[in-house]
Amino acid sequence: MSILNNCFIVATLSITAFSSNARIDLSDNISISGFGSTSIAQSNNKTPLYVNREITDEVCYDCDTTFGVQGDINFSDNFNASIQVVKRPQDDWSSPELEWAYLGYSFSDYNIKAGRLRLPLFLSSEFYYVGQAYTPARPTQEVYSSILGITSYQGLSATWNHEINDELYFNVSPYVGLPSKETVEVDPLEYEFDVKKIAGLYSELSSFDFRLMLSYAHVKYATTISNSLFSIDYPTDKLNLYTLGTEYNIENWLITAELVMSDMHFNWYSSLSYNIGKFTPYVTYAESHKTQKNYSMLLGFRYDLMTTVSLNAEVQYTNAQDHDDGQFISDPVTGDTDALLHTLMLNFIF
Repeated sequence: MSILNNCFIVATLSITAFSSNARIDLSDNISISGFGSTSIAQSNNKTPLYVNREITDEVCYDCDTTFGVQGDINFSDNFNASIQVVKRPQDDWSSPELEWAYLGYSFSDYNIKAGRLRLPLFLSSEFYYVGQAYTPARPTQEVYSSILGITSYQGLSATWNHEINDELYFNVSPYVGLPSKETVEVDPLEYEFDVKKIAGLYSELSSFDFRLMLSYAHVKYATTISNSLFSIDYPTDKLNLYTLGTEYNIENWLITAELVMSDMHFNWYSSLSYNIGKFTPYVTYAESHKTQKNYSMLLGFRYDLMTTVSLNAEVQYTNAQDHDDGQFISDPVTGDTDALLHTLMLNFIF
């Protein structure tokens, strides 16, 4: 069985984002694991590309730098706790983010979690910052940056896991979030989202060779946009977000596609990869519509140096149609609404 197939099975069953041989067991009940990514990236456009990464025409050695540590405690067969702290691409090393910290309780086919949790919207949401867990260097920005990189919420989730037969699994997870505030910097502006309410439902049908995901989230929020010169408060608004995703593994081929829809979004991508031992070439096409108009084409390959370390090399063309910002985080300063991005990325887990 190929490395790609092994990774696919792990993700499908949602057991863990890490390889079992990378986890450090401190005792029978306590373990620590970690992950990281670093890259060399350069665009041919002066205007920064991608929210929270801001890649320009100057060679960047830290635009994608990510490092995370996760601790897990099993108090009993049913009761557990987990905490994950991540230095995300937008964070300074001195101020990492608490990505999740929760208590979990399992019984029969059910699992309940309470605390700070990962927002379950996409196929790679659970391991979004773990570059070793997916094929390309970055999750496709047209979809994964559609909510400005917000990945967590504080609240409660309940999951029902059902084994339909020996090869087919189904799970459904309703969740509700408490009021909270999230801040996103999109240079030169700062967006503060005062989340009044969040509720949603995530469902997934999976087997050893495919995943099918459907998710819905309802968010009620108010927004403040500011910089050093002004601050504007916007009235409370709501967002109904629908996402659909699928992965299908056919021998050495892996087909992946995701779609996000709302009043502001109609964004999607489709990706095809082929595994040849440690070598996996892949191609992705993506589009954004409504609020932003953009399309991009990506060609790259991943090389697995070992089961815990991989290397990605990519070239990506992106075009902001009709002079819209697209995946640029501000109006293109050169007037050029397209960019060619080169990336060399190293991913690891421990």
